[in-house]
Amino acid sequence: MDYRYIVVEGSIGSGKSELSRRLAQYFDALHLTESPERNPFLEQFYLNAANHGLATELYFLMRRAEAVDAINTEEEKNERIIADFLLEKDQIFVPVVLGGREPGNEQTLFWEMKRKIMPEYPVPDLVIYLQTSDEAAQKRLQKRNDATLNLFPAGYLSQIQDEYRRFFHLYQNAPLLIANADELDFAGNDDHFEMLLRAMSNMQGSRHYLNLNEV
Repeated sequence: MDYRYIVVEGSIGSGKSELSRRLAQYFDALHLTESPERNPFLEQFYLNAANHGLATELYFLMRRAEAVDAINTEEEKNERIIADFLLEKDQIFVPVVLGGREPGNEQTLFWEMKRKIMPEYPVPDLVIYLQTSDEAAQKRLQKRNDATLNLFPAGYLSQIQDEYRRFFHLYQNAPLLIANADELDFAGNDDHFEMLLRAMSNMQGSRHYLNLNEV
């Protein structure tokens, strides 16, 4: 297994941050985390989505553009990077947060600004997508007592889940390991984590599915 740049992705409540942290420790790699709680516009967006969506997404865009330098630096040193976000994840969130693409729309403005701001970025050697149901994600958020769950606009979590499924159904940019995170607890179960490592080592082709019945 010679993956140098690994991305762990998944919808809100999928466990991607916990898994990426464990993988970074296991591989002694640089851990890049999006840390959404640091976005000063995010809570305002949850409270008033219509007025704060563009600022929220532009903040994330700036941080991802900065992350490109860190990734390139580690790759030049032949070091490993584990990230809990895909650099193009705005393709998942922006359609939900900013609506349509007609002229004069904020989404159109976002894509124009991205073309000017975002440098050319490296493609991951492997993307791990933690696929979850709406119910499992919500239970996980409730279990960890995440206060943001009560702030989400009506239907927001379900919309984001749908966009994740759509995006990764079509995703072809990098080898993709799709893991059933409803059944598997990679961060808290050592057997499940070892199962993931084996799946990563044995990956063949551009897409692989990992389920509990493969233990």
